[in-house]
Amino acid sequence: MKAGILKETFEIWWNKESVTEFGNKQSNWEKLNTVRCAVKNNGGGRTIENNEIVYPYTKEFIVRHYINIAETMRIKYNNKFYRVISIEPNKYYNDKIIIAEQIND
Repeated sequence: MKAGILKETFEIWWNKESVTEFGNKQSNWEKLNTVRCAVKNNGGGRTIENNEIVYPYTKEFIVRHYINIAETMRIKYNNKFYRVISIEPNKYYNDKIIIAEQIND
């Protein structure tokens, strides 16, 4: 792992489910951790989903191997949220490569 390439930071958000006083399940996104990373652009394009033009941008985040992150979590980078698509651990370099897609809300 080249520690000098970890110049950026992002936040890890997770979906916390709670039960209200009436017994309903309520889910809220909460910030879990802030992590140092390296970011690479994987490009983007233009697609049509549900008769609407969207621009899905993907990024590649490189973090240290011990960072706990799952596919169900979200990444907040530059005030934009990203959905985790895949996580590839690389024990040789002691890092993880996270590929994420921007969420268009």
